[in-house]
Formats: sequence, structure tokens, C-alpha cells
Amino acid sequence: MHKEQLMKLHQFFVYVVKEIIDNDIENTTNECNKLLEIYETLDIRPHHIHRLKSEQKAAILLLSACVASYLSNTMDGVPKNLAKKLEENAFKHLNNCKKNFLIPEENENMGETAEEEVDADNE
Repeated sequence: MHKEQLMKLHQFFVYVVKEIIDNDIENTTNECNKLLEIYETLDIRPHHIHRLKSEQKAAILLLSACVASYLSNTMDGVPKNLAKKLEENAFKHLNNCKKNFLIPEENENMGETAEEEVDADNE
């Protein structure tokens, strides 16, 4: 996908997430809120043309994971693990960018969140 197409898709997901939050704030999940916090820390917006394609993809995947989390809680037939897979793919793209970023990892046995630092140099 070309960078311009990624930027348009990114803008689309920004609109979708904004609509979800503005219109149905009580049904947004903690998972969605956590993903939005991570998205905000990335500081990548659709109009940031100078950012890498991998960074744009990571931002898109975080936003789409938020949408998937919302849909899985409000609609039948949307798998709960879809949001988790999208989130994992977002962090894979961030690792490919070699960004220093704290990645929350769910500890399935304990139900606690651990953080792991990606050890790589910034651009």
C-alpha cells in the first residue's frame, strides 16, 4: 500500500474512533482506552507525511484494534481475540521501526500487565 493510501486509511480510523467515543462512551472498553493511550504516546497523526510507513501502519492497527474491541463488546459474531491480534501486529510494526517504546504485555496466568522496553535506537 502506498503511503498516501495509508494516510487516508489512518484518517478514516481516526473518524471512526472519534464517532465511537463521542456517541457511545459508556460502551467503550478499558482495552479500547488503553489502545488509545498508546496511540497518543506514538504521536503519529494521519497528516504526518514525514513518518515511516511502518509507523503509520502501527497507528492504523492500534485504532482498528480499538474499533474491534468496541465491536466485540457491542455486537454478536465479532471475535474477542481480533483486537488482541491487531494490537500484536501494531507492536510488530513498531519493532520494525526500531522505536524505543514500552510495550504492554498481558500476563495471561496472572492477569497483570508487564512492560517490556524495545531496545533499539531512534531514527
